Amino acid sequence: AADDDDDDIEAAPKAYTPAGASKKAALAPAVEEDPGYALLEAGDSDEDEEFSARTKTFVRRFSEVNKTINSLQLAVVLLLVMACVLTVSLCLVAYEQMIPAHQYKAREIALLASIPLVACLFTWFHIWMAIQMMFLPMNFVGLYNHQGTGMGVGWQGVVPRKASRMASMGYACARPYIQGPREIMNAVNPQSLVTKTKPQLIAIIEKALGKVGMEHYPWIDRQMGANGKRKIAEASVDRIIETCPALWKEYTELLSHKVTGIDNDGMFVKVFTENKVLLNRFFLSLGEKEFRFIEHCGAVMGFLCGLIQLVAFNNLSGTTRKVFLPATGFFLGIFSNWLAISMVFKPTYPIPVRIFGWHVYDIQGLFLKRQMDVCALYSKMVVDNFLNFDKIVEYMMSQPPLWNRMKASYLAFNTKVMKESMGVVANWVAPLALGQHNFSEIEEAMRMALVQGLYEAKDIHKIAGKYVGKVTNLERKNCVALQRMPPDEFEQLLHPIFQEDEWILVLLGGVLGVMVGIGQIYFLS
Repeated sequence: AADDDDDDIEAAPKAYTPAGASKKAALAPAVEEDPGYALLEAGDSDEDEEFSARTKTFVRRFSEVNKTINSLQLAVVLLLVMACVLTVSLCLVAYEQMIPAHQYKAREIALLASIPLVACLFTWFHIWMAIQMMFLPMNFVGLYNHQGTGMGVGWQGVVPRKASRMASMGYACARPYIQGPREIMNAVNPQSLVTKTKPQLIAIIEKALGKVGMEHYPWIDRQMGANGKRKIAEASVDRIIETCPALWKEYTELLSHKVTGIDNDGMFVKVFTENKVLLNRFFLSLGEKEFRFIEHCGAVMGFLCGLIQLVAFNNLSGTTRKVFLPATGFFLGIFSNWLAISMVFKPTYPIPVRIFGWHVYDIQGLFLKRQMDVCALYSKMVVDNFLNFDKIVEYMMSQPPLWNRMKASYLAFNTKVMKESMGVVANWVAPLALGQHNFSEIEEAMRMALVQGLYEAKDIHKIAGKYVGKVTNLERKNCVALQRMPPDEFEQLLHPIFQEDEWILVLLGGVLGVMVGIGQIYFLS
């Protein structure tokens, strides 16, 4: 049956090697030697404890360096502000000492000189505001929300408003390249996993035996004693280690089902729609540098266009002069936003620039040029927020068909193991001595105690998560796989959030350009 199911798995997409990837790959350490994953075994040996301590020290010192850099940046900003205030003060003093005719001429020159400055600040501001509107506010703010869509007389951030669709599109784009439940489960040796948690499992079974015994038959619990319960628990765990591959295989099939399992976008959509702050942070982290580029590039383009506006405005008169700034502001706003977005995502594939046969530069969308770095962040966020034990268990519990089937399999497996551990005599004598009804009640209570004990065993969750993370190396393998995505597919990780409402960002620049142009005409007049 497993072989048949494997035939249904889609073939891996053809790999793509981005520009510079081969050089970075050559410098990157082998998967097995990645020092970051040594933390997964922290506490198992003195060497790992020493490594963990050195890592924590490095992180602390690095944090201190970051704080120092931030302090220096703040000091530089304050000095620049003080320099600007001082310059303006000196200009005002010089202005007051001028004769009226010279003051009039100075005012005229200052107002004309403000045209490129206003164009620069306006372009930066409207691009910044458009980006903020993509993500904020988290919930609808306004007078009328049309059928709960987030549209109407008011506004809701595009990403929070379309959280479900965004998450689904992101999953569909990345899934062919990241590992799914079947690949992850097949990479884990269930017997080694259970062995890692053997002491904790023994403690859970001992506790369950003591709890059920004290509630139903205290005298039997006293007769059994701590040693008796310990022997039953150890025998049960040994039997679990022997037989767990069968349960693991069953769980693999349940989790890998495309509809009722977790090999679909259900978990992505659920986590993102219930935590829209996470979705915002997800996209903002992926595109942080690109968003800053859009703002800075817009400011530079605005200043250059403002210089052209200055020359043209100074040579116009009458109605043409009054219409010129609002009209050019409209086109400047639209063009600057469109060009900035295009430069982030286009061209998709690198276009080499050569001068006399010498390769000088590759022209490519900035987001796509950073594919190597962005993939590392994307892979880490996927592993941290989705492919971890607690998140997966939480999601499975919200899916009754899947959770009930897994729980039934687990209970049946536990019952079988306990009966085999107690021996034939106990299984035959106990029902006769206690009565079939009472014995069934004890069995049910025992099953529930084991389920509750395993659910509350956070140390087992932690150990299992670390072990699975180590043997599967999810973050590293997913990162490498995503780095090989063709650029046209990689673009879809982020570009859809712009494509959906790109026209709003572009049109907003035009509308604000008209408003600022009208204001300039008023003051210049």
